[in-house]
Amino acid sequence: MKKRCAILWLRNDLRLHDHEALNLLAETMDQLLPVYCFDPRDFEIQPLGFPRIGALRARFLVETLEDLRAALRARGSDLHVALGAPEVVIARLARDCGAAVVFAERQMLGPAVEIERRLVATLEPLGVPLRSYWVNTLTHPNDLPFPIANLPERFDQFHLAVERAAEPRLPLSPPHRLPAFPAGVSGDSLPTLLQAMGLSATVFANVSHAPRGGESTALARLEDYVQGRRASLATRRGGAGDPDLARSDTFGPWLACGALSPRQIYQYVKYSGLEAWADELATGLIDELLYRDYCRLRVLKRGVQVARFAEPGGENDAVAGERFACWQQGATGEPFVDAHLRELAWSGRLDGFGRRLVASYLCHDLHLDWRWGAAWFAAQLLDDDPCVNLALWLEVTGLWHIAEPAIRLDPVAEAARRDPQGRYRHYWLGDEARALRHAG
Repeated sequence: MKKRCAILWLRNDLRLHDHEALNLLAETMDQLLPVYCFDPRDFEIQPLGFPRIGALRARFLVETLEDLRAALRARGSDLHVALGAPEVVIARLARDCGAAVVFAERQMLGPAVEIERRLVATLEPLGVPLRSYWVNTLTHPNDLPFPIANLPERFDQFHLAVERAAEPRLPLSPPHRLPAFPAGVSGDSLPTLLQAMGLSATVFANVSHAPRGGESTALARLEDYVQGRRASLATRRGGAGDPDLARSDTFGPWLACGALSPRQIYQYVKYSGLEAWADELATGLIDELLYRDYCRLRVLKRGVQVARFAEPGGENDAVAGERFACWQQGATGEPFVDAHLRELAWSGRLDGFGRRLVASYLCHDLHLDWRWGAAWFAAQLLDDDPCVNLALWLEVTGLWHIAEPAIRLDPVAEAARRDPQGRYRHYWLGDEARALRHAG
């Protein structure tokens, strides 16, 4: 009897826990080929002068894949990592392995959607269907108290409706054992692939300070957070404790690549006693998960209406290009703005206020194309989520009205209110910061 084989094309779902497709395939297939594709187009220099995925994001991704490969091997499987266009690589593997089906996380925005269309076209002559699944939201679209077409226009309305509805689905446990990895399938090692992409010299440079990627790191971080060994209301408000856990993007990098499930966070936070001693902390974290959901659902509702926002135009205006380069480098001459931009460039992270501040400055002070800023965010931010990124910039420009008013933020006034002693500016702009970055 012919063995049933499936391909699991991993994208932003790089984990074993709470993975519906993985659990389904573990129960129904004789062979399973988990695949991740490094798409060279993501690392080519774009017209704006930088790749879609910068060095910080690339390093975090590599660490996440290494962690995932180890977890898969522990369950009798493996991870095939390939360099090439997914629509070509996946189709070739499907033909060679005699795959009956390909499963992949559904994407909603940008080049990823077009790649899916091309893959469907290359798989069709083989008689292999592409099955998409929904994996990275707290609330599943099928469980919403209204159809997507009736999604509220404001986040607070969505939040209220969802809170009154049923609780999110329980997270799924990781499979104890996975189907056999197809014989004869082999791939280059991650270091070899990085060298082929010309990344080996840049990916691991100056990033010793960055958080480490991987599902195991994410789950350990969640455990620490919930048990209260390092988190408290004081850290949330900028007081004593681990300052990194005070950030609004505490779990953002792992959520963005799918190394951590939103439902896993919800269950830990909601039912571990965290709410009893730190209600504000727990509520704020859950609100952030719901906001991620809302941004994705809003893009799903608008469909082709947002497609024109996906890609920035080229830099044809030399003067505008120079202003944009100064903004990227944190050299605008506005200290509070520059400090935030240098934090972004050096760490790959920036809190919600910082993102709104530098976005406001680019749009309302420099009068540049907001899509340029959105592309820079996508390249640099470890927690880049295309739908959340788009929503932020459309709010800043006033094209969308979700939660924040579309007003210009005054950098001088904000600095006086939020950084009266200048400590944040000194940290990112002072001599010590320059020395630290150079040493890193």
